Amino acid sequence: MCGIAGGVGPHAPQMHLLTRQLESLEHRGPDDEGTYISETVALGMRRLSIVEVDSGKQPFLDANEKVTVVFNGEIYNYRELRMELEQKGIKFVSSGEAEVIAKLYQTYGVNFALKLNGMFAIAISDECEKALHLVRDRMGKKPLWYSESVEGTLLFASEVKALLVALPNCTLRSDMIAEVMQYGFINSPNSAFNEISQVPPASILTWKEGTLTVSKYWSPRFISLSGISYDEALETTEDLILKAVSRRLVSERPMGSFLSGGIDSTVVTAMMTKLLPSPVQTYSIGFKSAQYNELAYARKVAAFLGTEHHEEIIDPDPSVLLTSLASTLDQPFADSSILPTFLLAKFASKELVVALGGDGGDEVFGGYDRYLAAPILQNFNPWLTALRPAISLFGDLPFLNQRKVSRIRSQMHGEKSLAHRYSAIQSLNSNHVFRQVLNQDLVTSSAELNFLTQFDAGDLSDFNRMIRSDFSNYLPGDLLFKADIATMANSLEVRSPLLDVEVVEWGLSLPRHFKVKGTESKHILKDLARSMVPNELIDRPKMGFAIPRAEWIRTGLKEMTIDTLTDRTAQQRGWFDMKVVQKTIESHMSGIDRDELIWPMLMLELWARNWLD
Repeated sequence: MCGIAGGVGPHAPQMHLLTRQLESLEHRGPDDEGTYISETVALGMRRLSIVEVDSGKQPFLDANEKVTVVFNGEIYNYRELRMELEQKGIKFVSSGEAEVIAKLYQTYGVNFALKLNGMFAIAISDECEKALHLVRDRMGKKPLWYSESVEGTLLFASEVKALLVALPNCTLRSDMIAEVMQYGFINSPNSAFNEISQVPPASILTWKEGTLTVSKYWSPRFISLSGISYDEALETTEDLILKAVSRRLVSERPMGSFLSGGIDSTVVTAMMTKLLPSPVQTYSIGFKSAQYNELAYARKVAAFLGTEHHEEIIDPDPSVLLTSLASTLDQPFADSSILPTFLLAKFASKELVVALGGDGGDEVFGGYDRYLAAPILQNFNPWLTALRPAISLFGDLPFLNQRKVSRIRSQMHGEKSLAHRYSAIQSLNSNHVFRQVLNQDLVTSSAELNFLTQFDAGDLSDFNRMIRSDFSNYLPGDLLFKADIATMANSLEVRSPLLDVEVVEWGLSLPRHFKVKGTESKHILKDLARSMVPNELIDRPKMGFAIPRAEWIRTGLKEMTIDTLTDRTAQQRGWFDMKVVQKTIESHMSGIDRDELIWPMLMLELWARNWLD
């Protein structure tokens, strides 16, 4: 695991600039630094040493073939791939992953990416071909940003901040403001700047003699298996996840597990206990508010599995925490669950360098309530407005808090199609609400139009359209971005067995009724979990990883919120209508929760003060 940076072309970074870029990525790799500079190529990395600690230094240079490699991530099957190449008579001079990547590229060309099982962002310089290839993993776990200059130079880096070192005059892509207000994040291939883009997941970007091409090497397939029994499917699911966990246990540094007590982290941790000879180190955090504290569930799971459990009740100063996080986030990001993820990573990194997590279970095995709710709401489209007043009666139900009731109420209106419905469910705010607060010059539907076009493409069932949408948008743009930034800021690597390519391809091929049974989502994964821990630890309401956001804005973040969103700097920036901002804040402070609108505004303005001003 590391951070990488570099470039190719007539204005590729020289050593002094490359060194400064790598300094901005030191948190991603505090253990080592490596560089390679030629007349038109610059490659650099900061390393977090985990496997092949002594021999895995980068960049790797094959002097005979003039191929140089740097990469960020882990190739879980690199030893098997090395054996495959050795059987072809290929010789190795090191035991590291980077040389395996170089030899695979020399043997198979850029299509070598299909052989990799892992999370990775790879840069390969081929000086004989006068080409540079950037390769990103299938799911988008590892970030890879780039910028193409008019002079024919390509720059790349693991984080935008490293590109800003080389490109101090980047200009704001104003469309991103509406995108963040609506969805909470910026999706590939875009960034917050006109001059910077993302390599999309499962893609290869090739620069050759000043010309750029981007191609996909993998896409999720949605062809359901037929003729398989549920028991056979359950057995195969267990086997594939067990193998995925096993692949991720290779480490020469301390390793543990993030354990929330939810389904996904419970399955991953239970399998770790099967595979490891000593007790698994598990880590959990919670807040003082019971509504945001799952520690009791995590503690019960840990006790049953016999892990060595570590937990912490967090009571941070919200303004200090948010200030620290905002200085780390070089892209606007409004999913507030990044705060507990950051705090968990900070807590675990005191003793760990590697942690396994449960990301991906909901997307792969159909775990979100919206997979059930969206089609039902759309079927009742003509009557939703009339039913809206009755939703207030749900507030007394034990499994629905006021926030969930408000969320349901926000969907009680007609939508043109399932695509529009799903976009509305995925949105932080409705179009009507966030457009009221935006300066009218900044109102745009470009992000929503991209969402709708992608959702409707091809011939898929409604269920698979929703899952594909999450694989294209929410998973890489929100969840995996959050996990990478929060953990790497603390020099901690997180691995996601449920996003192993074999698990993903298997999970997506399962018939819908194996994943959703009646009103039970994630059915097959829950049955697997029930075989590992007592049923009562599985059959409970889902909480999610959230913070007491509304309360914080009224208390510990009150002064920051008011000052940041209403002071002269915010007024002069002109992104928001100050009268609407003031009314929204006053309404929230009076007890009417408006944090769903205040939070993205706050995160946008804090980002601007760190990266624009």
